[in-house]
Parts: sequence; structure tokens; C-alpha cells
Amino acid sequence: MKVFFLAAGFGKRMGDWTKETPKPLLKIDGISFLDYSFYLANRWGLADGWINVHYLGEKIVNHLKDFKGLKLQISYEKKEILGTAGGIKTAIQNNIPEEPILLMNPDTLLFPKSDFKIRTDLPGHSKIHLYLQELKPNENYTKIHLTDDGKIEFGFGNYYYIGLSILDPSVFDEVPADTYYDLSIIFKNLVKANQITGEVFAGTSLDLGEQKLYEDSMNQNIFGEKKESILKYIKDSFSN
Repeated sequence: MKVFFLAAGFGKRMGDWTKETPKPLLKIDGISFLDYSFYLANRWGLADGWINVHYLGEKIVNHLKDFKGLKLQISYEKKEILGTAGGIKTAIQNNIPEEPILLMNPDTLLFPKSDFKIRTDLPGHSKIHLYLQELKPNENYTKIHLTDDGKIEFGFGNYYYIGLSILDPSVFDEVPADTYYDLSIIFKNLVKANQITGEVFAGTSLDLGEQKLYEDSMNQNIFGEKKESILKYIKDSFSN
């Protein structure tokens, strides 16, 4: 299974923090969102994949010039941002894999339990499998209902999507390349077709996609005792 990192967004909700720095390169507890996503992907046994860039994309490209931790193909959306589905389709169109793709959004930091193992397949007739967390009071995420047999519905329920999912590449067959297209459209179509499933993520997550959330967390000891191993992975991945 290959992995896709979403790194093209403008980061408008981050205020001044993203005027000169693309959001994936913002740091929390001394570690960038993007590098932590790389660490997790490596920990889950993934070796290669894609990353799309757009806003201040040259800074992400420069950040990756000496990166050896994963084999990545960079898709640079230079003219206009393509949205989640449009960006993925454009990146993979010349090398569409047969196996599922793991989609990671670096905005959300994931803290899996020690025994967590990422799926490498899709259940049953599912085309997309979402990892979910339970909603807390006053959180404004899109509500998701998870049935006993793993099917999901949007608009009500006790869960939300944490930006980690497994996708069948065929869901992008009808998506035009080099054109803006949002992944939420595919989600809704697959709900109608009864082809989207989910499960509760075995661990916790921290959404840092807004300025206040980031500022409230930036000086905390987010990674705890794992920080040393994360820093070692980053050092080894960027060393000459």
C-alpha cells in the first residue's frame, strides 16, 4: 500500500502563521506537522507514495530535497489548487496503483495506541474506509453515524473523520485531472451506494488546523516520551 500526504492547502485559518510558512511545515513541540506524518507512515510500514503541494509549495519541495525517509513523488499544483480529489487524481494519473492508498492529512496529529496496526485492505465492498473519533461537546466537525456493521452516514451521529482513510484508487476514475474536485463529493456518492465504511481510531488525535488550536498547543509537550524516537527518525531521514 502507498500513502498520499495532503499538503497543498492555503492554511487560511492559521492567520499570520501561514503568511510565509505553508501549514504542513509549521512546528509543534519542535517537530513539523509533515515530518510527524512521515514518521507515522514509516512506523506503519509504508515506503513510498505521493505528496501534493500548492501554496508556498516551493518551500515544501525545498524541505524534501534531502529527504530519504520515504520515496515520494511530488505533485506541484502550480496554476491553481485542485482540491482533495482533484489533487489526488492529478498526482496518481500516470501511475495508478492496484492496491488501496492510505490518505493522511498532516493537519491532524495522530497518537495511535502501541498495538495499532493500519489496515492494508478495504472491508467487504467498501471503496473508502474512514478512521473516526468520538465527538466531544461543542466540537463543530461534520457528524458521522457509525453502524454496528461498520457503515457510515453523514449529518448525524457521535463521530467525526480525523483525516486518515484508505481509498480504492477506482474512486478517482471519473474525477477529471487538473480540475478542482472535492473528496467530500465522492464521500456522499459512496454513502448512497453503500460503499463507504469506517472504524474508531485506536488512539487519540489533535486537530491543529486553526490558529487558536495551534497556539494553545504549540508550547506543550505533545509527543512525550516518543519525541526522542521521532527526532531520530527525522534526523536519519534528512542526513546526507
